[in-house]
Amino acid sequence: MKYTETYPDAIFSRHIESYWQVKTEVSYSTRPLEILLPTCTFNIIFSQQPCYIKSLSQPTWQLISPGVSFIGQTSEHLCIKSDTPIDIIGVRFKPFAFANILSIPAIQLSGSVVDLDQVLGSNINSTLDIKHLFTDTQIHLKHQYLDEIMYGILSPTMSLDEKLRAQLNYIMDRHGNMKIKELTDEFKISKVTLRKHFINKVGLTPKKVCQIWRMNRVLQLKENHPNLNLTALCLEAGFYDQAHFIKDFKSIIGLTPRRFFAQNSTLIQLSQLNINKRFSNQYDPRVN
Repeated sequence: MKYTETYPDAIFSRHIESYWQVKTEVSYSTRPLEILLPTCTFNIIFSQQPCYIKSLSQPTWQLISPGVSFIGQTSEHLCIKSDTPIDIIGVRFKPFAFANILSIPAIQLSGSVVDLDQVLGSNINSTLDIKHLFTDTQIHLKHQYLDEIMYGILSPTMSLDEKLRAQLNYIMDRHGNMKIKELTDEFKISKVTLRKHFINKVGLTPKKVCQIWRMNRVLQLKENHPNLNLTALCLEAGFYDQAHFIKDFKSIIGLTPRRFFAQNSTLIQLSQLNINKRFSNQYDPRVN
């Protein structure tokens, strides 16, 4: 499997973390390819071929037709399979990116993969000719077309919910290792109002955002300090005991830490790469 990642035009860097592409030389028809761990981000994916996708606990696979699909917030990692070699291009959005864009509450999209038009309340999907993304051999032409598509999506309102952005950054800066009361005190907001705002605009509760980014921090620590045992790892991430750590890890990742890290899968490698960039501010907004 080949994974590549590039940054969007600087004008979109307040909304978008990166453009990414996953390409395989073989099909994954029986053994699924694990591609996305929960990171509190949204994704739009472009695909030329039909494929199947599901989260870890879902019993059935969902058919994704060729075209453009929107992936809402996930609390479990996603798997994909296809009867042909996989070639998917994605755009990973920051968790506050759609706060002023979504036509429906974000919570309604959590755990879902839907046609992009259902999210935007428009017919943008039918106007896109995505074959250029897969046939153009020059990378800069692909990126230029992606930038054009993103402009069509984001241009109606390039504004952000700055308070929501600040709240999410407050959690991320602490790697999720904090109490919700710290957030309500810092931003002088009630717990009920904060929760409602997150559910509608992010699609996750503040507590779930903390849990996900705390698990992301665990993956980063494991990457940077591979010799840390589980006890040291959970203490470094801010857990009080290993039982609590294992319970939270399994609820987000779907496996115990020991079983997950024993896999040394591509999913782990890709996730650690992205998490390191996120926590080291490499996805921060850029200036033209």
